[in-house]
Amino acid sequence: CNKLRPHVPIRLKANNMLRSLSDLVANIVAPTTQEEDEEGKDEDFTMMMKKNNNNSSSINGGNNATSSPPAPDDSDNSVEDIVSAPTSEADRMTLFNNLNLTKYINKDVMSVASLPIFLFEPTTTLQRIAEIFEHGHALLILANSQQDPVMRMAYVAAFAVANYAGSERTGKPFNPILGETFEMVGGGGAGFTTATAAADDKRDDDAVNDSTTENFYLLAEQVSHHPPIGAAHAECTNHYEYSITSAPKTKFHGNSVTIYPINYTTVQLKSQRQETYRLRRTPVTAVNNLIVGGSMWTDTHGTLEICSDDGVTTCTLQFEQCGSFGEGHYEVMGTVRRNGVPQVAICGLWNEGLDAVACDVDGNPIDDADPTSLWRVDPAYVEASKKNKYSMTPFVDRMNACDASSLGALVRRRNSGRSCDLSAAVDDGDRLLLPSDSRLRPDREALQRGDLSTAARWKGRLEEQQREERRRRDAEGTEYKPRYFTLRRRRGAEEEESNDDDAPLAIPYDVDLERFRRRADAAIMAATTMAPAAGDDDDDDGADDDCVKFAPWQYSD
Repeated sequence: CNKLRPHVPIRLKANNMLRSLSDLVANIVAPTTQEEDEEGKDEDFTMMMKKNNNNSSSINGGNNATSSPPAPDDSDNSVEDIVSAPTSEADRMTLFNNLNLTKYINKDVMSVASLPIFLFEPTTTLQRIAEIFEHGHALLILANSQQDPVMRMAYVAAFAVANYAGSERTGKPFNPILGETFEMVGGGGAGFTTATAAADDKRDDDAVNDSTTENFYLLAEQVSHHPPIGAAHAECTNHYEYSITSAPKTKFHGNSVTIYPINYTTVQLKSQRQETYRLRRTPVTAVNNLIVGGSMWTDTHGTLEICSDDGVTTCTLQFEQCGSFGEGHYEVMGTVRRNGVPQVAICGLWNEGLDAVACDVDGNPIDDADPTSLWRVDPAYVEASKKNKYSMTPFVDRMNACDASSLGALVRRRNSGRSCDLSAAVDDGDRLLLPSDSRLRPDREALQRGDLSTAARWKGRLEEQQREERRRRDAEGTEYKPRYFTLRRRRGAEEEESNDDDAPLAIPYDVDLERFRRRADAAIMAATTMAPAAGDDDDDDGADDDCVKFAPWQYSD
């Protein structure tokens, strides 16, 4: 694929050498003790933070509070007291040494430990699922419009790769509370050069332009706490359906963390063909230089496999691992096969774009074949994300800023003369915004506002509420039931045989379509009819901040 391979910027070899050396030392000293009991994991880490907090005074920050809801009143020092990020590599070494993080080597540190607030960004993993449609919305519409099954698969592959364009952010999203939800009306595309690419490639751009915000709805829900599992379903009228059950895991290596995106993902195109595609394998992402080696950076590498429901059309893409001097960083290459025979070669960078070109039976591009640009990131969009504190793209920032297209504007409509009690109705269909929505989390909102102390205390309070709620259910002998999704049950040998042997997550959660679509109709109507009028001031000065409270446990019945 050298014909299509873009230039890869060079990265200093020192970063990789330091990462490898640190990881080697960390693995040598890694303990081999068994995992702690789930219920005591967070408390154990918190006690460790209390013990070492006074030794880390040089890197602890004060309260940056501005106007905010009252924070929980915690008198004891704990993990919530460490709020400011270390300002130097020496400070990072001091903090991580004081915390004795070697005991977490080769463990899923993200679920074992309650981490300091400065490691987070103001999003949740449910919102990360919604980010898939920043570029994916337009790409799936284009896939649905293709007559050639090979090109349909090529655009589905571009959809899967484009998901990683935002994975260079190193901030950790919040783990959702059990029962937490996230909704989005309207797809992405703001950072995708759809019109330009369509003109260059002579594609039919009408399919993309016809997809208005009224056509798309996504609902994600945290369906399990131990292990942490999120489920989401999205529909775009006349174009596609998307379902995912995500159970990510992490492994701490000392100077880096590897994220394993264990999931069960399907895409159904709604054309007359009604094809369904399954993402069977997905690459992993590593966050490097946590302690030493300079600035933190990410590397996504591994294999992506996609298969059509009839097994005729397949796609295998290889994400190259970053080598010495940055060799291979961002590079993706592979083929689309029909009945096992390569038809199209795909190559590009997962953070910039992909091209496709006809290939021979060995998968090599044909010399005189014209490449097709499947997807490109708008350079202006990338530059805009560099100005964001958390490197969020305008699409992500708009979701957090309560944009009308993501239903969030309704949270701030508290002085408009309309009813502000958005959670008062009994039926889901009458709510403008579910009180379990991630945007209502007080810790996330405080972090976005820059008030790390308040964010840390709210985070600790929510985690304790979740533990308390779990203890209550255990005492009562009741099982938590998600509101919009149900765990798929095995139906005997037939289903056992239909599961992929190498699928990391064989049993997904299925959406309750009746409840989902009833909620979708109400949400779409709310977003289109209740959005602020032109010229309206969407600020909530003087408004009642308690108007809509974050309440994921309200569905305990």
